[in-house]
Amino acid sequence: MFARLVTTHLKPGKFDLVTRKFEEKVIPLLKKQPGFRDEVSFFDKERNESVAISFWDTEADERKYDLNAYPEIVKTLSDTFEGTPLVRRFDVANATMYKIHAN
Repeated sequence: MFARLVTTHLKPGKFDLVTRKFEEKVIPLLKKQPGFRDEVSFFDKERNESVAISFWDTEADERKYDLNAYPEIVKTLSDTFEGTPLVRRFDVANATMYKIHAN
């Protein structure tokens, strides 16, 4: 399994807008992507920060999403964050929800 971690700095006063857009636009688009498993999103209203972790069957699935659908998501959310989102990628070593353990 593979994970994608995206962090952004939100514009002041955009907390409600970004959470609504995630629910209405981002999550439905993610669910249509091959290899997508799950999304966990964190939004800190006081610090204007967001962290989103998505889980993928393979790195290839995540890379395909990055090329084909992620630009649309960035465009959808561009009025809610400042700067460029930081994307990091990880192999999942342990996960209780998917019963994965490091070898």
